[in-house]
Amino acid sequence: MKYLTKLEETVLVAIWKLSDDAYGVNVRKEVNEISGKKYFYNAIYSTFEQLHRKGFVEKHFGEPTSVRGGKRKIYFSITETGMEAMEAAYERHNRLWKGVTQDAFRKGFVR
Repeated sequence: MKYLTKLEETVLVAIWKLSDDAYGVNVRKEVNEISGKKYFYNAIYSTFEQLHRKGFVEKHFGEPTSVRGGKRKIYFSITETGMEAMEAAYERHNRLWKGVTQDAFRKGFVR
């Protein structure tokens, strides 16, 4: 199983949440909201390419629109392998944080 970087994981979750509306602008907005950071488009598109090379996402083109000057949007969808990578990341996070409560943060991790 190939591991995901934090940004790859965040982009995959954004694509999953956006479903049929997962294209660059929307994914970037979702990633920024999820992460609380502001990512530039080059970081997002670079991550799309990494995920595509790993076989975690597929890309397809939408129809040309007059609003975009005839340019077609590139949409992304998660492959079965991508879903497996997301599930593995989710399980790793659960194991990592198992037994840690929100209250532990207020108490400074004192048990």
